[in-house]
Amino acid sequence: MAKLTSGEGNEVPRRPGGGEPPAGSPEAALRKMVRGPGPNALRLLQDSPELLDLPHFPTGWEVEGKAAALLDVLHELVNAIDNPRWRAAAQAAFRLPQDRYVGRQFDSVAGRWRHAAQAEEPVYSGSDDPLERYRGYWLTAAHHLAKRLGERMMELNRTGGWDKYRKTEPHIPATTFPISFDRTDVLYRFRGRRGIQSISYRWLTAHDEVDHYEAVGWYYNEPDAPVQIEPLANCALDGPLTDLPQGGRSGRLRFSRRLRAGDKYFFAYSIHFGSERPCRPTILYEVRGLSMRALTVRAQFDPVDLPSMCWFFDLGVQVEGARPPEGSAPEVLEIAPNGFVDHEFLSCEQGRKYGLRWSWDEERSLKGGK
Repeated sequence: MAKLTSGEGNEVPRRPGGGEPPAGSPEAALRKMVRGPGPNALRLLQDSPELLDLPHFPTGWEVEGKAAALLDVLHELVNAIDNPRWRAAAQAAFRLPQDRYVGRQFDSVAGRWRHAAQAEEPVYSGSDDPLERYRGYWLTAAHHLAKRLGERMMELNRTGGWDKYRKTEPHIPATTFPISFDRTDVLYRFRGRRGIQSISYRWLTAHDEVDHYEAVGWYYNEPDAPVQIEPLANCALDGPLTDLPQGGRSGRLRFSRRLRAGDKYFFAYSIHFGSERPCRPTILYEVRGLSMRALTVRAQFDPVDLPSMCWFFDLGVQVEGARPPEGSAPEVLEIAPNGFVDHEFLSCEQGRKYGLRWSWDEERSLKGGK
């Protein structure tokens, strides 16, 4: 991937040619997008819809999925900026990495730039205004970022490369929950080859005031399956479930109290899939907290119809674990005779996907379930 480059001097760079970018241009859209709490897919749709006119997405994509894909491309381009000053200003503007900008004090781009500048103070000990310096860095970075975005979209349009960014699971509504998960433990249960239930136990730390969590349920082989979300411990379902644009449902789980920064909390819930179809051989789990120290994914397969092989994957290291590994590979897991298998992932990152994949023995006759 090409990078944005420049000299390494300490001068405050300005937008080439000066002045404001033309209204409706990608650069103007980028400037507008980072104001306030920073960009997410929902804000991109609301505030900068003109950017979605440039990509040639494949037919059938929901508009929310288009916005999420475009935001992923922008995050890649921001992190690829070679000039460290421009990159720092752009990352703060885009609230990257998100666990560095947790809390209401960062709900303005000025607050994020000040925070980034403070981390840089050992390098810059002069009397200049750090906020103005970072604003200058951002003006130049935004100009070059808009140019690189146009080039990248032309490249993806020409090569049909947008499928790389397509969400294969339902679009999850943008959230700004100020929480990180200390641990998540999730168990998936099967009857025959049907997934019937998942049970989640979660331990979190709050980084600001928060009183609920949006749980998402969907079935990997039937997007419109009538999934139900059931509170199990220390939470309550607040209102009816909401159908998601690309399938699945979300439900608001209200905590027993409003959490403040630093509070620890535990809650648990279950998802009933309600489908008669066999499950696609994948358990895919996306980290939606700011971070997650530990994630354990467990599966209880039906002993009368065990998979012939099961392995774990970390999306970003492996391509969704799609290809079965060699039998001696470290990611291959042992399935107990009673059908139980599990794997623990550590230091999980927001937006990254983790899970299990398996293959059925197609020559084995099914003795139970569907």
